[in-house]
Amino acid sequence: MGCIPSSESSRTNNAINKELNAARKKFKEQIKILLLGPGESGKSTIFKQMKIIQKDGGYKDEELMEYKYIIFTNCISQMKCLLEAGERLNMGIADGANRPHVASLNACPSGGDTWSPELALAVKSLWGDKGIREIYSLRDKHYQLNDSAAYFFDNVDRFMQKDYKPSQDDVLRARIRTTGIQEAEFQFEDIKFRMLDVGGQRSERRKWIHCFDSVTAVMFCVAMSEYDQTLREDQSQNRMKESLLLFDEVCNSVWFKDAAFILFLNKMDLLKEKLARGSELTQCFPNYTGGSNFDSASAYIKQRFLDQNRSNNHPIYAHYTCAISTENVEFVFTAVKETVLQQIFDEVVPF
Repeated sequence: MGCIPSSESSRTNNAINKELNAARKKFKEQIKILLLGPGESGKSTIFKQMKIIQKDGGYKDEELMEYKYIIFTNCISQMKCLLEAGERLNMGIADGANRPHVASLNACPSGGDTWSPELALAVKSLWGDKGIREIYSLRDKHYQLNDSAAYFFDNVDRFMQKDYKPSQDDVLRARIRTTGIQEAEFQFEDIKFRMLDVGGQRSERRKWIHCFDSVTAVMFCVAMSEYDQTLREDQSQNRMKESLLLFDEVCNSVWFKDAAFILFLNKMDLLKEKLARGSELTQCFPNYTGGSNFDSASAYIKQRFLDQNRSNNHPIYAHYTCAISTENVEFVFTAVKETVLQQIFDEVVPF
């Protein structure tokens, strides 16, 4: 009764399926994912992870070798940072035998092209000095130091070998400030997309507007461990509070009202470490009452960000991440892909 004849129904279904397949193909070819967030939130590390976890992914030997200069620079610049912090804090080395090593570091530029076996030995010896370790323990609260500094200091023996070739773990931890816009195309089994990584410092954010058009999904990164730190570019501003202000602006922007919005609550490993050593979340959030419990702290931070969303029809998909862990990022990105594919399907079939 009232049914469409089977032949006509079949033709109609075939036409619809053909249109849907064409639309899906079109949208897949146009998938654009934008990585946003403040400086040092882990965006560039996520970007590197995409290269590793994509289909047939990873770094070629020549690409790995290109990171040697950056890694050597990180070793030198971060040890110089510890020495400079020690001077400001009226602290210094505990072993007088390390004075020549201090002189060597102070006399050389921070660039990786100054790296030598002698300089590597200086970094290694100073890292073993009790006075330097005490200065290191005051990081974040009294001065700025890269999160990966200890990793590089611990691996200096490898770096001083003549045949040293950076590993993927080394590359993931190599720190260089992102300026401008980095763009790459990534291919997975079920999805292909363009990803854009932009610098997160205040001076870089004016460039973001050039990336806002036709965005399929936004991945916003925030470092959960930054609650007791200030901005490098503004020592009066707490990093977590800056992240909340920026997230408020981005997630409620008209530019992204139709884009999938994904929140990466990153550096959960460092949050655990800070809470364990007694750095209290109340430094940033006086009303927090969960103490040093990681689950309570991470849930509180997550809710503070979700509360910035002023739309009832624009859900935010939040994930806890550790960007330097390939296993964790691969697991999380499986869920992210589903979110992005659903967004594409909703565009194609909006009913």
